[in-house]
Amino acid sequence: MQAQKRLLSVLFGTLLLDMVGFGMVFPIIPIIFTDPSSPAFLLHGYSRGSQLFVAGAITALWGLMQFIAAPLLGQLSDVYGRKKLLTFGIAVLALSQFMFGAGIGIASLTLLFIARAIAGIAAGNVSIAQASIADATDPKDRAKNFGLIGAAIGLGLILGPLISGWIVGWLHNPAAPFITAGVIGIINVLFVTIFLPETNLHPKTEHTFAFTRGLSNIAAAARDAQIRLVYLTSFLYILGINLMISFYGIFLVGVFKFSAKETGMAFAGVGLSIIIAQLVVLRFFAKRYAERVLLPVTVLLVALFVGLSVCMPSAALFVALIPFISVPHGMTLALLPALVSKSAAAEKQGAALGINASLVALGTGLAPILAGVAAALLGVRMPFLVGACCILIAWFVLLSYLRRRRAPAEVMPEAAAQ
Repeated sequence: MQAQKRLLSVLFGTLLLDMVGFGMVFPIIPIIFTDPSSPAFLLHGYSRGSQLFVAGAITALWGLMQFIAAPLLGQLSDVYGRKKLLTFGIAVLALSQFMFGAGIGIASLTLLFIARAIAGIAAGNVSIAQASIADATDPKDRAKNFGLIGAAIGLGLILGPLISGWIVGWLHNPAAPFITAGVIGIINVLFVTIFLPETNLHPKTEHTFAFTRGLSNIAAAARDAQIRLVYLTSFLYILGINLMISFYGIFLVGVFKFSAKETGMAFAGVGLSIIIAQLVVLRFFAKRYAERVLLPVTVLLVALFVGLSVCMPSAALFVALIPFISVPHGMTLALLPALVSKSAAAEKQGAALGINASLVALGTGLAPILAGVAAALLGVRMPFLVGACCILIAWFVLLSYLRRRRAPAEVMPEAAAQ
């Protein structure tokens, strides 16, 4: 038990540092790619549409590389061990942070794209950490322990944008947060090397690596008639919400003239709302209602408030909607994988969650490209509107699935007995 607590503490600290570094990018993308008034602006001579497309493309590159690399890193960790692959991923992320900071310093768009691609390769850190938990904990404790890891990720995504915004406001240098993130990454490598035990005590000796595992998972999702509508719901929802998220900072800077510091605070508000949703609100409602009852409500609320947000006439009203979007979104992020798991056959649990993870990565990667095109052609509000439409379609698909299953929209027995 003591060894398990130590493992969880180390993984919590590792992913917290990892996500702080990762979250630092969010307030910076808008000012270097879409704000000509910023001294750090890099796209002089580009049209407004081209600026928005480049911002979307560089954001998308991370997700697309994650889609390719994450399944491969998982396979490698089965053979060579969790600790080695997690250390590798953290080191690669630190390298990408230094490169991104250097790219800003020398105004090299090429180096910035290479840095984001490398960062995407390191995006398998979370799944490797989850595999470490699965190695070392009983099945009955895994959901609880995964929640602890989710809290570390959420806290890192609060602190990362907040710290980044404050550093830029203090030093007036948008490269400084990435140098800081790179140093944090080096500290994290040492932390893992010294304190993290290896949990994969029975590594596979023979394995065939599938470099196209992500694509194979997409094909498997289409073939699985039993739950493919759940997969489609998950993909459309993730695609829609990331259409908004990928241009959230750009919208704040372009429409409401937010500074990097103010943008970081807005992202911190989103992260805080998601943590409250997952640790407080979801726990309250999940004791009383099943996923099939909660999900249609949370997905519909997200669709409605995302669409409504771009109609807000002031920054204050726009920011006031953050919890109305982020709380149901935080609940949905936890409820969708649970529905996938409960909809799949017992012998297909691992495969189903792996397929869903690939769909999530694909949606995360495609969304910024689509958002960039939509914004370039029709304006910076369009990613929000298209995202709201995707989420609304996901809601209709979800209702269709629930009707086909003839799932009773009822209160769970625990609540009925109260």
